[in-house]
Amino acid sequence: MGDAGQPLFRWLVDEAAAYRQTQRLHDRLLTLDTHCDTPMLFSQDIHFDQRDPRILVDLHKMTEGRQDATIMVCYLPQPGAGETFASKVDFDVQTPTAYADLIFDKIEDIVSQNSRYISIARTPEELYENKRQGRKSIMLGIENGLALDGNLQNVRHFAGRGVVYITLCHNGDNDLCDSARGNNTHGGVSHFGAEVIGEMNRLGLMVDLSHAGEKSFYDALDISQAPIVCSHSSCRALCDHPRNLTDEQMRRLAAKGGVMQVTLYHGFLVSDGEATILDAMRHLEHAIQVMGIDHVGLGTDFDGDGGIRGLRDSSELLQFTRQLLSRRYAEDDIRKIWGGNFLRVMSDIQKDKR
Repeated sequence: MGDAGQPLFRWLVDEAAAYRQTQRLHDRLLTLDTHCDTPMLFSQDIHFDQRDPRILVDLHKMTEGRQDATIMVCYLPQPGAGETFASKVDFDVQTPTAYADLIFDKIEDIVSQNSRYISIARTPEELYENKRQGRKSIMLGIENGLALDGNLQNVRHFAGRGVVYITLCHNGDNDLCDSARGNNTHGGVSHFGAEVIGEMNRLGLMVDLSHAGEKSFYDALDISQAPIVCSHSSCRALCDHPRNLTDEQMRRLAAKGGVMQVTLYHGFLVSDGEATILDAMRHLEHAIQVMGIDHVGLGTDFDGDGGIRGLRDSSELLQFTRQLLSRRYAEDDIRKIWGGNFLRVMSDIQKDKR
């Protein structure tokens, strides 16, 4: 090779060593992505057990990226004026609750067909046990409280199905609260929304405020008797988007014991141009500076338009850990970021509830 090739050789050796270090770390810690939207593509007859190019999260990609678990949500589009919910979805269902049940049935079918490799988990303990057994985990979430269809009893119904969180709204006001992209219908959280938050507290479901308007955010913090989560949000100080959290929101969230999971949707990371893994790290480190290491994590929004250069899908999630190692984060702090903080909150909320 000669002297001219020595820098390249040294770089290859260093890269191999860093890759081995990252893999060994993934052997020891649980890696949880707190928000993915793969069920949005179920109508395309996707194949979760194959390397399916149409989706960003499948069993092969999770294995390549050494990802242990994901919270797979049922996303419900918010109908506009004059629209019906049935007209907004690709399956022949009439109500939001029936649609959510259909999506969860399909997730359970995927797991049943691949039970050697993956399981549904309802608690942090089940996540850790699945990892010990060499299986991946899927947790269930709901994105948009529209799924409740105005019926408080459906909170208990979805708790029984194993849902771990409900995102109160999406892009548009619903009967629970006003959205960050809404019209201030209620002036924050509605009376029904307050009832739902109380019932979620009683049943051990996490209240998720990603997508909520600022008044809804602060109302929910005041109403909830348990910590709040934002499963896929980023920092407004770095990207001025109404879906992102201000520093004051982040401080209030942390003071209540909650967590904010940085997301990988490019429009929430940069105002112009292409977002990269370095932009995601800037948001993460800003959140750590504002909130502290105990209140942050990662919610990719894969298959919901999330995915950026350097973190395009589940197969690249090792690169997130490599970035943390290169910044000299301690192993315990990486464990917190990779789901430990989120699971701490989940464990506290679920305690003695189910």
